[in-house]
Amino acid sequence: MNHKPISTGANNNSNWGCAIALGGLFFLVGSTFLWFIALSPLIKSQTSDHWQETPCKIIASKVKVDHDDDGPSYRPKVEFEFNVDGQQFVSDTYDFTELNRTRSRCQEIVAKHPAGMKASCFVNPDDPQEAVIVRDYDFSWFGLLFPLIFALVGLAVMLSPLYAGKKSKSKSISGRKRSMGPATSQFAATNQNLATDSAATQQHPGDIEDQLWDEPQNLKPKQSRVAGLIVILLFAIFWNAIISGLILQVINKFEILSFLFMLPFAAVGLGLIGGVFFTLAKLLNPTVELALSAGAVRRGASVDVAWQLKGRTSKLRSLTVKIEGKESATYQRGTNTHTDHHVFCTIPVTEVTNQEEIGFGSCAVEIPAETMHTFSARRNEIVWTVAVHGVFPFWPDIKETFDFRVMP
Repeated sequence: MNHKPISTGANNNSNWGCAIALGGLFFLVGSTFLWFIALSPLIKSQTSDHWQETPCKIIASKVKVDHDDDGPSYRPKVEFEFNVDGQQFVSDTYDFTELNRTRSRCQEIVAKHPAGMKASCFVNPDDPQEAVIVRDYDFSWFGLLFPLIFALVGLAVMLSPLYAGKKSKSKSISGRKRSMGPATSQFAATNQNLATDSAATQQHPGDIEDQLWDEPQNLKPKQSRVAGLIVILLFAIFWNAIISGLILQVINKFEILSFLFMLPFAAVGLGLIGGVFFTLAKLLNPTVELALSAGAVRRGASVDVAWQLKGRTSKLRSLTVKIEGKESATYQRGTNTHTDHHVFCTIPVTEVTNQEEIGFGSCAVEIPAETMHTFSARRNEIVWTVAVHGVFPFWPDIKETFDFRVMP
């Protein structure tokens, strides 16, 4: 029986459909809010240069307070009257901004425009009922970032199935065309001109896949450091954009219970900011190149593992390389879906503390014959990885994992 490697398993169409639907909802909501509360006011502000400046009189000025479940929100309400071609009009639009403001900002606007004051307004010559006192857009980073993050996250979720599909196809088709890095140069060159064209008509696709992997492989880490930074950065921006608005409302009201309630959420936001800097520091760590003498190893057979670190390795205290076989099982418990993970096999490869041996080395290990081979199904899978752990003093450690195949 032939089993596809996890990295080239069949795509789950239902998961892709959910990702597209959920991402589309986020993108639609984010884009809608981005248009109404940020882009539309900004465009109006930029295209109102031809509006005519007209004398006006402030007839009422106050801070409008709206109460909802999230607490009070504030907007300046400045009513003014003006004449156009002998006809009197009244407007209460201070500027093009659709966002709520802080109470102090609203009080400042109201104080500058008291009732009875003579001022100037700007009137749309095509529609005299449309007028504002200030044509500038009261820009808010929160107002722009909050819907923008929604839209970008939704777009990323929508496009993730496409990226995953291309990545899976690339691995399955061009697996044997992977470039060999320096770590693979020590392996004896195998015959790369196998007669796969003639065998392809007689073999199962899974057998051909095994042949493509059964040669020296320069493995890639399961997770890119840059991708990890982007994920935590987007989540930190998303979380803190929401929390910052709620904290401002709590500060304006200054209710002790609300303040205490928000403390844990603020702590999470600070933790996410710390996580961004922590992940950013990991980008400065040495890069790990890992190679195997064969990307597909049979049970009971040995494989050569070679590693090479590029970067500042002089500060590393130790480097540990080990092979792990991990089983994952997904099951239903009531209405909830749970996934359990269990490491059923650990094979030490090396543990180096000598600075001269940390930067580059190799070792031969044997995959036990009684273990389970790589396997992927709907609710169960067996994954084999090479884990590399480098320890730095007072700095984020190197933790990289690389997938490979164990054949039946």
